[in-house]
Amino acid sequence: MVKNNRSKRYKVTATIDGKRKFFYGKTKVEAEEARAKYLEMIRLAPCLDDSITLGQWLAVWLRGAQSTLSANTFESYQFELRNYVLPYMAKRKLVELQPHMFRQLISKLLAKGYSNRTVEYSLAVVRIALRQAVNDGIIPVSPMRGVKLPKKAKTQVEALTKEEAQKLLSVIKNETHYALYFVALHTGLRRSELLGLRISDINVKKSTLSVNQTVLKINNKTIISKTTKNEASRRTITLDPQTLAVIRQQIVRTYKNRMMKPDYQNNNLLFANPDGGPYDPKYISHTANKYGKLAELKHLSFHMLRHTHATLLVQAGVHFKVIQARLGHSTFQQTMDTYSHVTPSIESDIVEKLQNLV
Repeated sequence: MVKNNRSKRYKVTATIDGKRKFFYGKTKVEAEEARAKYLEMIRLAPCLDDSITLGQWLAVWLRGAQSTLSANTFESYQFELRNYVLPYMAKRKLVELQPHMFRQLISKLLAKGYSNRTVEYSLAVVRIALRQAVNDGIIPVSPMRGVKLPKKAKTQVEALTKEEAQKLLSVIKNETHYALYFVALHTGLRRSELLGLRISDINVKKSTLSVNQTVLKINNKTIISKTTKNEASRRTITLDPQTLAVIRQQIVRTYKNRMMKPDYQNNNLLFANPDGGPYDPKYISHTANKYGKLAELKHLSFHMLRHTHATLLVQAGVHFKVIQARLGHSTFQQTMDTYSHVTPSIESDIVEKLQNLV
């Protein structure tokens, strides 16, 4: 036990992995408590690194997690951390992080006008990374444990009625675009999944369609990704005869384009540019604005086609579990939460059936 006369602080030591470490305090008890706290941290986190910052750890974690994430998810994680977390907390050491720091960050971001969803998502990414730090023995406990993230405002999904969907299809004169919109409305596939569909993913004999890859916009470049949004997204769904007929016609158009162009990029895509290259997802979204106006709809986004498919299935009495599998949702709860607002519209039918139930 040594007291430094200049700083008037007590100093104690501990030998860890052959190296001497010093602990200080205004009193002897305070110095010993600092040492005991550190030794306990090492016991709980055998790989404790008291020099690594949050920014450094997030970089390490992202590199390790990249192989388990879709390209789209990885880019979104990078974006969220770079814009909403790192500017404020990158230089904070992991061992110094406290719950109140994250609560302050949440308040600061909300005060800047960022939405609950943006703040919730960015901090959720940090929470995942810190859990990994605990699992790896870098820190003893997550400093985000007990920190409540802002809840996303529940928004009711927008969908077309059956009549509106039919009117929309009637204004689309481009044959490939018509087929794309028709298949979207009749399968509920995501935009990225539709654009990634290959001719080989269509089983004409079994009337099925399989989702195995996606088309994404990453760093302003359109790419074909062998990944899907999640494991549940890699799925096979059945096709009705009319949808299968539309798909078969599109296959013929694709083969014709392939034969006419000597420099055709043969990616085996069902929906592709005339040269065979993948469609830019943003371009497809822009077509929704154009066709929505032609159909005199108040508002149309391409994602509404997916919601329309699901909503019409609910109204037709299809079980939510079946809809979950068809949409490729990771959980049953996600499907229920998204489309539960549709159920009140079919309550009147249930009441009528209950009268003659027994």
